[in-house]
Amino acid sequence: MAKNTARRRRSTAALERLESARLRRAAQLERERENERRIDEALGPFAEAAAAVEAIERKRDSRISALQDQLDRKLAELDRQKDVKTGEHHRRCDEVRADAEMEIAEWRQAMSASVRQIREAEVTLSATAAMLGLSVKAVTALLRDSAHDKAEAVSQGDAASVPVSVSSSAVTTGTDESPAGEEHGGKPPYPDDDVDGAEDGTWSRADPQ
Repeated sequence: MAKNTARRRRSTAALERLESARLRRAAQLERERENERRIDEALGPFAEAAAAVEAIERKRDSRISALQDQLDRKLAELDRQKDVKTGEHHRRCDEVRADAEMEIAEWRQAMSASVRQIREAEVTLSATAAMLGLSVKAVTALLRDSAHDKAEAVSQGDAASVPVSVSSSAVTTGTDESPAGEEHGGKPPYPDDDVDGAEDGTWSRADPQ
C-alpha cells in the first residue's frame, strides 16, 4: 500500500514536471510567434520609410541640380549683361572725354589767342608766364597752339586776316628771341628777358649807351 502511494506520488511529480516543461515550451513558442509578428509588423513600415527616404533624396538631388542649372544660366546672363553694360559705360566715357577734349580745345584756342596778343604787346615770355600764373613751358605750348592755328588759317586762305607779329622761331621755340623790327614790317620786336622793367611789369627798353 505504501509502495503504491509512493509510486503514485512519483508519477504525479513526473507528470507535473512534464506539464511544466510543456507549458514553458508553449509559452516560449508563443513568445517567438509574437516576436516574429512584431518583426513582421516593423519590417513593413521600415521598408516603406526607407523607400520614401530614397525617393525624397532623389527628388532633393534633382531639384538642387535644377536650381544649380538655373543659377548658372542666370549668372551667365548677368555676365553677358555686365559685358554689355561695361561696353556701354566705356563708350559713354569715351564720348564724354571726346566732348570734353573738344571744349578744352576751343578754350585753349581762346587762351592761345590771349597769350599771342599779350606777347604781341611786347611782353616777355617769363613776364607773360608770371602774369598768367603759368609756367614758361605752358605758355610756350599755348604759343605753339597759336602758331598751329595761324598756319591752318593761312592754309585756308585767311592769311590776310591773321596778324603777323610773332616770328615762327619765337612761337615754336618759346624763346624771347626775335628778328629786327624791320623784318616785321616796321613793328618793334618782342622784348627779351633782359629788357629793363621785365621784372616790375613796365617792359620798357633800356636807353642805348
